[in-house]
Amino acid sequence: MITIDKVSYPYFKEHLEHLKKNIIEDSEFFQHINSQPALNIFLSIGFDDKRATVLNASGKSFSQVWTNIENLGYSYLKNLKEMFISLKIDIVTKVTPLTITEFINRITNTKKNYFRQGISFNRDFKHAFLEQELNGNAVIQIDPETKRGFIHERNLQSYISKHRPKLKPVNFKVVEKVYIFETQGYFYENGKYYKLHHGIHDNGRRNTPLNAEEVNMLVNEGQKYLASLSKPNGKFVYGFFSYFDKEIKHYNSLRHCSTIYSMIEAYEFQPTEEAAEAIVKGIQYLIREKVYIDEEKNIAYVIDGEKPDNKEIKLGAIAAAVLAMTKYTEVFNDTQYIPLTQKLARGIIQMQQENGKFVHILDYPSLALKEEFRIVYYDGEACFALMRLYKIDRDEQWLHTVEKAFEYFIESNHWKHHDHWLSYCTNEITLYKPERKYYKFGLQNVQNRLDYIYKRITTYPTFLELMMAAYQMVSRMKTDGYNDLIDELDFDESKLEATIHRRAEYQRNGFFYPELAMYFKNPKRIVGSFFIRHHSFRTRIDDVEHYLSGYCAYYNLFLKGDKS
Repeated sequence: MITIDKVSYPYFKEHLEHLKKNIIEDSEFFQHINSQPALNIFLSIGFDDKRATVLNASGKSFSQVWTNIENLGYSYLKNLKEMFISLKIDIVTKVTPLTITEFINRITNTKKNYFRQGISFNRDFKHAFLEQELNGNAVIQIDPETKRGFIHERNLQSYISKHRPKLKPVNFKVVEKVYIFETQGYFYENGKYYKLHHGIHDNGRRNTPLNAEEVNMLVNEGQKYLASLSKPNGKFVYGFFSYFDKEIKHYNSLRHCSTIYSMIEAYEFQPTEEAAEAIVKGIQYLIREKVYIDEEKNIAYVIDGEKPDNKEIKLGAIAAAVLAMTKYTEVFNDTQYIPLTQKLARGIIQMQQENGKFVHILDYPSLALKEEFRIVYYDGEACFALMRLYKIDRDEQWLHTVEKAFEYFIESNHWKHHDHWLSYCTNEITLYKPERKYYKFGLQNVQNRLDYIYKRITTYPTFLELMMAAYQMVSRMKTDGYNDLIDELDFDESKLEATIHRRAEYQRNGFFYPELAMYFKNPKRIVGSFFIRHHSFRTRIDDVEHYLSGYCAYYNLFLKGDKS
C-alpha cells in the first residue's frame, strides 16, 4: 500500500508510467485513439476501505491528456494521508449522443444494473461517469410504479461530493442531451497490470484466460470469503448489498447448511485451517440451534425461521443438512455425524407421500402440514441427499425412497423444471441404478435449457451446476450402453460442452475482481466474493456457494492437471 506523502510524486508517477507503457504497447488500440480528434481519459484511484476517487481529463492528444490526468492525480494525492492500493485508466473509445427521451427509453429497457456504458451529462465531459461508478452507487434505477428508468439524483450528487474532487453537482435543469460512452480500461494492483475487457457484458473485467490457475483463484477466494463470514458461534453473516455495504439481517437454515456443503467441496479442493474451523463451527451451530430430534420415532428435522411464532421445517433444509454432514464424513474421514444424518434422512422419508411426491413445509413445533409445495428445488435436493447417504451406509431404504420419488418425477415430467438439484440427483442414482429411464430423464432435464443458458445475461451460477452434473452423467451413460439415447432425443453433446465453457467464462462477471470492487462503499468487504448483479450486487452466502460448487466441478472435469 502506498501513500503519496510517504513516497512522494515519483512513486505515483512510476505506476502511471507502467500503465502508460502498457497502453502504448497495445499498438493497434494506441493507433486508434491517436487518430481521434479529441480524447477523454479517466483515472480511478482505489483504496482498501472506501470507494475509488475518479478524475477525468480531456484534450486533443494522448500526451496532452495524460499530462493533465497525471497532474490531477498528484494534486489530489499530495495532501492525502490515506493509502491507495490500485490505479485504473479508462480511455473513451466511442461516444453516442442521445436525447433525454432516447436515454430514458434505453435505461428503461435495460435489466437492473446491466447498463454497461458510461454517461456524460454534457458534451464537454465535465460531468462524465464510468459505468462502474454509476452501478456501484445505484444511480440508474427503475421506478417500481411506472417501470420507467431514471437517474437517482440524490445518490449521484452525494457520490460527486465525496469521490469526484472539485466537481460541482450536476444541474439537471440545463441537461439537454446525454452522451453515453464506451471505454477501454487498464488496471494496476500489487505490481500487476491487466488489460480489461471491452464489451457490453464483460466490460471492465480483466482479460485473462480461464485456466487452472484462474479457477483455483476463484475457488480459493470464494472459500476465504465464506470463512471470513463465520461468527464465533458458527452462524454466518448472511451477506451484504454491496452498493452501500448494507448487511442482510435475516437468516436461513437451509442456506446455512448448503453453504457448509459447498465450503467442504472447496476445502477438498484446497484445504485451509480457516475453512476447516468455519465448517466445524457451522455444523455445531446447526446441531445445537436448529436440529429437532424426536427420540421416540428416531427421526430428526431442521428448524427454520428466526421468530418464535414463525418457525417451520423445510424439506430442503433437512436435505442440505444431510448433504453437509455426508460430505463432511467423506472429506474429513470422520463418521461422528452419521447417526444424526440417518435420523434426518428418516425425517425426509416422513415427508414423502404414497405416490412418491414430497410435501415441502411442516409447521414447528406441531409438525402439521403447512405447505404441500413451496419451491421446486426441494425435491431434487432431498433425493440427492439420500443418495449421498446411501453412498456411505448402503441402507436400501434411502435408495428405495429415491426410486419412489423418481416414479413421480418421471410420471409428472418433472424434468421440465430444469433444476440443478434434479441434475445432481439423477447423476447420483445412475451410479447405482444405471437404468434407461433415469438417463433419459437426466438428458431431458438439461436439453431444452442450453440455448437459454448460453444467451442468458445474468450470471446466476446454478446453470453451471446443472450442466456439470449432466455432463458427468452423459459420459457414464455411454459406457453403460445407452448411446442410442443420444440419437433418440437428438441430444447435442457438443452444445452441452460449448455451453459449459461459455458459462464458466461468463460467470466471472459475477466475481468481485478488485477492478470492480474498488467502486463500492467498502471494497475490502467484498473483494474476492461472488455477487448477483440484478439483486443490488448482493453477496449472500448461498450465492457464493453455488459459484463455488460449479467451479469446483468445472476444474475437476476440465482443468485438473492443466499447468497453463
